[in-house]
Amino acid sequence: MKFGKSTTAFQPLEDQLSIFYGLDHPQVVTGNGHSSADSFLTGSNPQGAVVSPSLDQIAALAHGKKTRFPSLVLGNEGGLGIRGGSRTLSYNRSGRAIPSINNLPKIYNQLFNSDPAIIQSEKALYERNGDLVDRVMGSAKDLKRRVSATDNEKIESYLESVRDVEKNIERMKAWSDTPKPHVDTKDLALQATVTEPALFIETMYNLIYLAFKTDSTRYATYMLQSMGGGEWDDMPKNALGLGANHHRLAHNAAGTGAKAMEQLGTFDKFQADLLAKFLTRMSESPEGEGSMLDNTIVFFGSSNSKTHVNRQYPLIVAGGKNLGIAQGQFHEMANSGTPLSNLFLTFLQQLDVPSERFSDSSGIVKEILA
Repeated sequence: MKFGKSTTAFQPLEDQLSIFYGLDHPQVVTGNGHSSADSFLTGSNPQGAVVSPSLDQIAALAHGKKTRFPSLVLGNEGGLGIRGGSRTLSYNRSGRAIPSINNLPKIYNQLFNSDPAIIQSEKALYERNGDLVDRVMGSAKDLKRRVSATDNEKIESYLESVRDVEKNIERMKAWSDTPKPHVDTKDLALQATVTEPALFIETMYNLIYLAFKTDSTRYATYMLQSMGGGEWDDMPKNALGLGANHHRLAHNAAGTGAKAMEQLGTFDKFQADLLAKFLTRMSESPEGEGSMLDNTIVFFGSSNSKTHVNRQYPLIVAGGKNLGIAQGQFHEMANSGTPLSNLFLTFLQQLDVPSERFSDSSGIVKEILA
């Protein structure tokens, strides 16, 4: 493969990654161009009544108990956002959004800080949250006795999420007496903000790397940006000097102006350079019979191929050699009728997650198997 100017950083990694063209989520194709991020890892209609769990959470349900954290849910903007304007990629088994975390010191403290004051504070938080969950469960049981069968179904759906929280609290209590791993912090700029976007994003990638290296978790999602406005949407203008926010860069580049295309390409290169650095670090880290990247599937992309077009997402799959993934290929799948969920089902099966179906999948993508 020969990479262009905005993706030139991937050239040294060409035999460790593949490019996909033509995959998307059929339930999202006709939706609003700003809403598709809600469905990126679920395949669900963002306006539908039923939302599938996200790819990472299905995997975490199968193997998350082996590590301190079943998964990491990260995002530059943090929180939930709104329906149709999500700021998270992760949805639990009930289809409820999981808030993303964007506080770098908080992420570091949770993963690696064994300061006695931090540990004691965490234990106190688990106790308070456990008491709160007990009160919520008690109130819900009382309410269920006084409402209709239909309302009971809604309450039960809500309680399923509460029970997940309860189980997580119990897990963290059990882990609280196990010392956290010690890591080298020289590559962590924990005070970085949106005004230093390269430092901030690189630190997020480094935290994910260290979490994998210490086996603190085996699954992570990281949402770089939504299209909901705000300081991260303004970052290309304010911190990179590109003259417009990300939303406007995309709209401008939908025309024919060479300058507008160059500006968007500059922003794409900014993101590609940071991702390539992360992948390179993983590829240079020995792990078992190979490297960390050989033992990890990294999926990167966008739910728009161009402005307001929810089709044929630009996608990269890196790593996974020891998981049976064949790399170094360009996959043209625009006319194959293959939904993106097929790729997700393939990932799950290669990760030894018992799955016969994912969302609207119709099979697996055999072309990526070694």
